[in-house]
Amino acid sequence: MPKKRTSLDVLNLDPDSIQDEIKPEVVPEDTGPAKPKVVKQTAYLPEFVHDQLRKLAFEERKKMHDYLMEGLDLVFQGRGLPSINELKHSID
Repeated sequence: MPKKRTSLDVLNLDPDSIQDEIKPEVVPEDTGPAKPKVVKQTAYLPEFVHDQLRKLAFEERKKMHDYLMEGLDLVFQGRGLPSINELKHSID
């Protein structure tokens, strides 16, 4: 059976000798505080709402996400539920 040609054959290199030189990358452990798990949620906004939210975020130099979280906090407050901050601290 003919020898299988590899891309290293083109360079006239022995694949076994190269494998010894490849070392796995060591990734340091994260020693900082654990972040809460985040779940991605899609929101469908009418274009005029998105445009206004985007302009507001630009003018106030904030992220659109901040306003969505603020709005959710108001919904929770209006229903007598714990705030996002209270929920966050109950997990810790």
